[in-house]
Amino acid sequence: MMNETEFLIVLSGIVGLMMGSFFNVCVHRIPRRESIVTPGSHCPSCNHAIAWYDNIPLVSWSILKGQCRHCAQPISFRYPVLEAVVGLSWAGLAMHFGLSVMLLQALFLVSFLWILSLIDLETGLLPDVLTYPGMVAGLLFSAYFGHLQDGVIGCVAGYAFFWLVNKGYWLVTRQEGLGHGDFKLLAMLGAFMGWQALPFIVFASSVIGAVLGGAWLWLNKQQRQSHIPYGPFLALAGMVWFVWHEQILYNYLHAVGVNLQ
Repeated sequence: MMNETEFLIVLSGIVGLMMGSFFNVCVHRIPRRESIVTPGSHCPSCNHAIAWYDNIPLVSWSILKGQCRHCAQPISFRYPVLEAVVGLSWAGLAMHFGLSVMLLQALFLVSFLWILSLIDLETGLLPDVLTYPGMVAGLLFSAYFGHLQDGVIGCVAGYAFFWLVNKGYWLVTRQEGLGHGDFKLLAMLGAFMGWQALPFIVFASSVIGAVLGGAWLWLNKQQRQSHIPYGPFLALAGMVWFVWHEQILYNYLHAVGVNLQ
């Protein structure tokens, strides 16, 4: 018999798998400005409706060998990957936070970030229809936890910081450095986690972007001017801070010699 904690983790993972399937719909349709409600799930190649037994997370894609049952066109590997990642994320968050409002906040934030990251990777866009509601959700959670002022400052500062950086880059190079979607994503992260999270998110995302982006350019023999979406790096840094910020702060203060006793 499972205890309550184990049941919560398993249930969160299963629901996360199902939500991952829905998030795939969001990733495909939102950049195309299509409804995420109607019509129901259908093949993007032949538009044939997908039966429920062909829409079981992970299982159906494997059974169909990554192809549509009706037209045999390939179904992107992104579908099972996002389902698995969301399922594991939800289970991990349930393990970390337990049954609490913090868990609900974590599920909201991480879900927004996975959808935005995949859209940015595929289209180079961070749609306002996600970032603006994300800011509102972040501020509502900040208000609930009594940190509304930090959330408001974080939201404004997140947008303003990247706006200033982009404006300075444009004055020097006469080119845009960051997309405005990145401004709004950092503002959303600030709304959820407060201004205190911004230095780490900016620094960590820059390091992650330099390492992974450089590796991607090298592996694909791309020029330095090639566009690499920055949103996924911001999202990853934001997830890390949200889950492990206490350990990060503790390790940093310990490293600089602050006595924590």
